[in-house]
Amino acid sequence: MSPLGILFPLLLLAAPQLQPDQLQQSLSQGRFAEAAKELQQIVLQSGPSLKKPAPAQEKALRRAIETTRKFLNEKHPVQDKNAARQVLCLSRAFFPEDLPGIEDALRVGGDVHGPKLVGERVRRFPSEARKAGIQGAVIVEVVIDQEGCLRHPRVLKGVPSLDGAALAAVQSWTFQPATLGEKIVAVHYVLIVPFKLSDPG
Repeated sequence: MSPLGILFPLLLLAAPQLQPDQLQQSLSQGRFAEAAKELQQIVLQSGPSLKKPAPAQEKALRRAIETTRKFLNEKHPVQDKNAARQVLCLSRAFFPEDLPGIEDALRVGGDVHGPKLVGERVRRFPSEARKAGIQGAVIVEVVIDQEGCLRHPRVLKGVPSLDGAALAAVQSWTFQPATLGEKIVAVHYVLIVPFKLSDPG
């Protein structure tokens, strides 16, 4: 089985509208980017709080986490490792209780170099807010841990009807971890999530 094949049961459970044949093909061929994109859509559609997976899906997710961690410690092209990191973090999003080392999270600045986004800053503009003509930028503070996964998002400055969508958006983002010298560190980080009525629907 490919490293990504273990994600298949979870994806089917969390988003039954997915095309099983297409997904199985991408997973069996080890295409991390496609699996990451599917998981990202699940996280976005779930809103700010993800449902706890059933035992079988939890087992599959934890195996996916273990497998992608191993992949990240091996020599692979940067693009593949970035996609694998996305799969890792999007899988870990279902387990907010697993928070390695965040009690030691630093602030970016000085010798602490900030994290770098992997992939796109995707977000979903709530249709109710769009119809009501509501737009604006939501400011969210997060912890980005040593694996580049985002934890503990909280709204610092909100916009009515957009806060939940902003929290769901940032939970679907993945980063290259921050560094202090050669050491990878967890950091507190502020993200701005803009919603413009002129954005494509």
